[in-house]
Amino acid sequence: MLDIGSTEFLFIIIIAIIVLGPDKLPEALKTTGKFIGKVKRMWRDATADIRREIELEEMKEEMKKYKEELTKLQQKIEQDTRDINKNLTSLDELTAMGNSRNFKDMVK
Repeated sequence: MLDIGSTEFLFIIIIAIIVLGPDKLPEALKTTGKFIGKVKRMWRDATADIRREIELEEMKEEMKKYKEELTKLQQKIEQDTRDINKNLTSLDELTAMGNSRNFKDMVK
C-alpha cells in the first residue's frame, strides 16, 4: 500500500517525537495503528465487494446466454410440435376422405 523506506520511516519518527513529545508518542502510535487497521479492513472489504459484483455480473451474463439458448430450443420444439400436428392432421384428412390406402402403404 504505502512504499515507505527505512530512512523515511526514521524521519517520520523523529518528527513525531519532536512534535508530540515522548509522553504522547505511544498513544499516538496506538491510535495510528488502529486507524491503519481500519483502513486496511475497509480496503479489503471494498475489494471483496467489487470482486463479488464482478462475479455476479459474469454469472448474469452466463445466465442470459443460457436463457437465450433455452428460448431457441423451446422455439424449435414448438415448431417441431406444430409440424408433427400438421402432418397428423394431413393423415387424418387422408383417412377421412375415404382414401383406401393403408397407413403401411404410406410409409413405404
